Amino acid sequence: MSATEAGQNTTGKKQSGRVLEGSNRPMSRWHTAQQYERRYWETLAAAIMEGRVKQLDWYQYRARQLAERLRASGLGGLAEGQARVVEVGAGPIGIINYFPAQERVAVDPLEEFYSSNAALTALRDDDVRFVKGTGEELPCETARYDLVILDNCIDHVRDVGGVMAEVMRVLRSGGVLHLRVNARTAWGFWVHRVLSALRIDAGHPHTFTPTRVERTLRTSGLEVLSFEVGSFSDAWWRDVRGPELKSRFKALLGVSHFLVAALARKP
Repeated sequence: MSATEAGQNTTGKKQSGRVLEGSNRPMSRWHTAQQYERRYWETLAAAIMEGRVKQLDWYQYRARQLAERLRASGLGGLAEGQARVVEVGAGPIGIINYFPAQERVAVDPLEEFYSSNAALTALRDDDVRFVKGTGEELPCETARYDLVILDNCIDHVRDVGGVMAEVMRVLRSGGVLHLRVNARTAWGFWVHRVLSALRIDAGHPHTFTPTRVERTLRTSGLEVLSFEVGSFSDAWWRDVRGPELKSRFKALLGVSHFLVAALARKP
């Protein structure tokens, strides 16, 4: 589900000099997150093969959620099967696998690993083009796409500003970004920064609050169309009552996360 690794510029684009939220993170920190990501999917693939967990059908639910969110914002035309769509950090299948579109591209730096594992790719749609690539160096044409999906991805990347610059590059004028990310309170932000720096949470190099999410969108030049913020109190109670000690520890530290989902348009 993560989105970036160092790659070659094969799209003929100019590199952005803009620095946004979370830029200039050390490569070593990002590589640590990628190793964490791969271990997660290896463990899940083994569980699928052993029949301990179901296949990756949650992506279908998220695709329905996205279509409903677009319709509620007056953007239902993007969900009618005629749009060009790219998902950044799609993981082994991605929302895009179930999202109706004329053209569908799924980009992820771990694509070679995913494609070699039958347990992770069994539900893939042959009409989706799965490619290895990074959020900072998308292997996509400029100003081609009507919709970019960044779902549970932006906090995994190496350079948030670089990813947002690429989103702006590949979107056509009037194109829309769907961004969804786990966020924390102001207190949870600072505690999580410490946990991330200590590699206690190895998979998330970046931390977001709702304010930082909105600022990242606006600073990138996007017009925010809808902005939904989940409940911290609900997340906290979920962690307190969770069966795992890790969840209760999160609640104790105040780092329980809740979802922020936004739709934003390129002028």
